[in-house]
Amino acid sequence: MARYVILRHEDATPPGGRPAVLTIRDGFSLLAFLFPLFWLLWYRLWIAALAVLAASVALALVARDPQWALLGLPLNLLLGAFVGLEAQGWRIGAARLRGYRLADIVDADTREEAELRFVALNAGTSRAAPLKADMAPGRGLAAAETPDFLFAAPGGVNR
Repeated sequence: MARYVILRHEDATPPGGRPAVLTIRDGFSLLAFLFPLFWLLWYRLWIAALAVLAASVALALVARDPQWALLGLPLNLLLGAFVGLEAQGWRIGAARLRGYRLADIVDADTREEAELRFVALNAGTSRAAPLKADMAPGRGLAAAETPDFLFAAPGGVNR
């Protein structure tokens, strides 16, 4: 089972044709590992994309020296692994900066199942309903409430 973070926009009709509710799988992203720069650009994470581009250029410059050439591939794999691990957290942080707020954290097998569970758990509740008791700070909700655009807080939603 995977953990899905459900984010709800502050406005009932978000500007720019954005969806009112976002469902983001929390965890390692294989595509972000394989294609870090393109993945970041696809999800419009501009600052992180610039940082990855700068790191890639620096690694390429270091790898040009024959003395450091053997470290080129492992360092690029390490950069890709870092982006793969942190990518979904960056997406959540960027969504929070765009006006989305944490609505729930759901464990499910697929994204559709997570959305169905979220709707079933919140049927009949208002938008301003308080968070459930099982979403205590020990589960990482308190760390998720702080914006974490580039680097997630320890214990945040992207554990």
